Amino acid sequence: MFSSKRLNTKYIVHLNIKQRKSVKTMAKRILFFIIGAIVGLAILVVLAIIFLVPSLTSAHTATPTVTPVPSVSATTTPSTTKNPMAQALKQYGPDIKQQIAQGLKLTSTQLTTELRSGKTLSQIATAQGLTSSQLQTLVSNAMQTGLKPAIDSGDLTQTQVDRYIKRLQSNPQQLDRLLGARATKSATPTATPAQ
Repeated sequence: MFSSKRLNTKYIVHLNIKQRKSVKTMAKRILFFIIGAIVGLAILVVLAIIFLVPSLTSAHTATPTVTPVPSVSATTTPSTTKNPMAQALKQYGPDIKQQIAQGLKLTSTQLTTELRSGKTLSQIATAQGLTSSQLQTLVSNAMQTGLKPAIDSGDLTQTQVDRYIKRLQSNPQQLDRLLGARATKSATPTATPAQ
């Protein structure tokens, strides 16, 4: 009897070259398929061992697991990252208002009363005998002095403070609101007739 190897070899010998290559290619493909299937099966077994064995062994242990519960704290996060100027004004605003009131020879309460009665800071300054340039100097100095702790702590920069002072000087209604004036219904100022 012929061995299968010898039969295959004999069979291959009688084939032409193209057919021989085709048979060899087919044999290689089958061999790669078998090896790939074995490797894939081995990977599945390893993964099953990695994931199933720890869960099976932990199921047999009777130690309870503690699930962490997220806690809610009562503290609020500071909004300094959102608007550092607003935070600084909220913190140092009363000091700034006190300095402006002193410069106008008023108390802080008197200044608030005047502003809430509808008078502007400019009108109050004029009534107290200050010129427009003196009022701007007073506001600038009060803002610089009042916001200095925020600059020193790094919450604000000097450039931020300077820009804010210029914005207040070009928009006096904003300064009036900062100091405690009631918000007006119309955003545009109306001119008063000259006397």
